[in-house]
Amino acid sequence: MQYNNRSSRSIVQSPSSPWFIESILGSGTYGFVECVRNINTHQMLARKIIKVTSKQEDENELPATAVREIAVLKSIHHEFIIKLSHVAFEPLYNSGTNHLCLYLEFLPTDLKRYMDALGPGERISPRLVKSYSYQLLSAIECLHRHRILHRDLKPPNILIDYEGRLKLADFGLARQCHMPERTLTHEVVTLWYRPPEVLLNAPTYGTALDVWGFGCVFAEMTLREPLFRGECEIDQLLLIFRLLGTPTVSEWPEIAQCLYYQTGLPRFPLDDVQLSRLPMSSQCRQFLKDTLIYNPKHRRTARQLLEEHEYLAEGAVLVHSSSKNGLLERPIRSVIDRAIRQQSESMRSVR
Repeated sequence: MQYNNRSSRSIVQSPSSPWFIESILGSGTYGFVECVRNINTHQMLARKIIKVTSKQEDENELPATAVREIAVLKSIHHEFIIKLSHVAFEPLYNSGTNHLCLYLEFLPTDLKRYMDALGPGERISPRLVKSYSYQLLSAIECLHRHRILHRDLKPPNILIDYEGRLKLADFGLARQCHMPERTLTHEVVTLWYRPPEVLLNAPTYGTALDVWGFGCVFAEMTLREPLFRGECEIDQLLLIFRLLGTPTVSEWPEIAQCLYYQTGLPRFPLDDVQLSRLPMSSQCRQFLKDTLIYNPKHRRTARQLLEEHEYLAEGAVLVHSSSKNGLLERPIRSVIDRAIRQQSESMRSVR
């Protein structure tokens, strides 16, 4: 596969580096990610270059998000979680400044870019949604089994390839979760995937936070658009209430302890009328309903969903049978190609 975004030859590489830059994959406040190929072994990896401030460098410190990501990826090994090859602190682009580099397993695109590249009439097939759901939930279950919260589940953090494999990535907000848990920061989870306990500023939260995010991602795969596209926290809450009804103290007793809870919140009925209008099968609708439960104590765990829910039974067969015959339900190859082209075009101005 050729990656034809802005010419890698225009980027000055360190002459001592064995890595050739194929393309730029993405950028953010953390830094940027490149696809690199080893000149000697031809191994292809994703290199995540983390910005280190002059103050951090002077004080010999690393960004907290990078430390978290490295710690989690070194401790977790799972077939549906991105693998960390190695970490390096090295000079790049003849800048004379060392950069923190995470060398990660490479996959060609992510779930958001794939969905954005779908053309009119194209959708993620129901079987592929089940396969992706099973793989993603398996990754989440592994994290929770090791008492780790991801805290930023969303389509851009879910990588996919041509063969139907999925890898959960971007662990900059991940952290260990202990019981009993002390108060945690609420500056987590991208707004559209944020659960009500975080939106209402509950005293604490736990693994149920990731299950809500999973439910939102599942709905987006099925509907081809975000389920709750809020513009701010209150708007996000109102969108959730309109679809699922306004939670009550009897249903979720701990809601009264949430800092932002008010008895005067707009009241929407707790019925299935709005949910029934979503353009998805009754089986998908029931699965969504069983993931988006208000009370975190009653929300199904990742393990319960994997082991007990009827919807995922076919997903388990699709994934486990692939280990025998090598075939997973696959995405549309031309859509991945289109996603890569769009990705290349959007990254031309980077660096």
